[in-house]
Amino acid sequence: MKPLINTQEFLALSSFLNYQLAGEPINWHGILNLLVENPLDKSSENFLMEALEYLGDAYGQQKRRLGPLAILHPIRAASLLAKAHEKPSTLDLLTALLHDKDEDMTADRYSPENWRRLEKKYGEFLEKIDAEANWFLNERIAFLTKAMGQKYTEYLGKLLSRARSTPELAAVKLADRLDNTLDLRIDLQDFTDRTHSFQVIFDILFANSYSGLPLQKPHPVARKINGSMRLYQLYKNAVFLSILRDEKVPLGAGAQKLFYSLAVASIREAQTIMMHLFAYHLTPPEEQRAILLEAMEYSHSGGFECISEEGPHGLDGLFTRYFVHEDLEIKKKCLADLYQDKRLMGLTAVAFLIIFANFINSDEYMIRGISSAGIIPQT
Repeated sequence: MKPLINTQEFLALSSFLNYQLAGEPINWHGILNLLVENPLDKSSENFLMEALEYLGDAYGQQKRRLGPLAILHPIRAASLLAKAHEKPSTLDLLTALLHDKDEDMTADRYSPENWRRLEKKYGEFLEKIDAEANWFLNERIAFLTKAMGQKYTEYLGKLLSRARSTPELAAVKLADRLDNTLDLRIDLQDFTDRTHSFQVIFDILFANSYSGLPLQKPHPVARKINGSMRLYQLYKNAVFLSILRDEKVPLGAGAQKLFYSLAVASIREAQTIMMHLFAYHLTPPEEQRAILLEAMEYSHSGGFECISEEGPHGLDGLFTRYFVHEDLEIKKKCLADLYQDKRLMGLTAVAFLIIFANFINSDEYMIRGISSAGIIPQT
């Protein structure tokens, strides 16, 4: 199976959308053409255009953490959903476009006057949709919204439990996570993105002549999302895919493409993190070889089949030590601690390479101990 989109195609899509969004007035029809490649009937086109115009008004010039316009995320998520399905329904596309509405459009972010105006605009939009589609759209948005203080596993459990009867929810969430993962590449482009990592792994393990990656550029400038934060995003993907398997959600052809594409995107991100560490921080080939062999031995012993308790191995209790924390300050501290331990970061990047390869290689693979009940170590 071929991934739905590669990094360069994703960056090109983002660039084209950005160009359209910079126009005055914004060409929403041009944006819709980028979002959906196949022709739409007039009714569907009108609904989607109105949803885009509402999002443009509601997001305005708000930006994501890495800097790009916030509205890019729902548009790209809907585009990825459209790419995965030969004929995506209007309801599915509207769900993707509006999946973050209840999290991003809250009264505290606007003046009282603007909030009333936006709510009126959204209400008028909903009135144009027939009653049944209106109900389904609101239900889907509610399930896709993570409540304040809700544990990530609990949120996914409720969402994916519902997805057993409404599998479209799983497809939208897959598109959401795929966009969030690919979006990490906007923040960091260095030569390690273009290095053939599996060739490097082979050379490290087998070629005595290998002397390390030749540095072509200085270390990239520190950005808002560092390597440990990127690993946290891969943790979220691993948890999501594992609970998706645990809940036995039926995936259609389109959702399977999104599942595969998310696993591939996660592997590519793990590769880039590993290669960056090997190029700038863990440079001796013998140290790199020790990390690869340690991760391989841990994998062969079944270490990536379940959540482990803390133990003598560096990867024991990895998820519960560094990633599982819901408290923001504790999470920041744990990720900061991980960031200081470059060897463990290297081990973790290789661990995620193995985990997402397992998701691709086996339809039965999941990590035992990950469920809606939480991240629970297994004996």
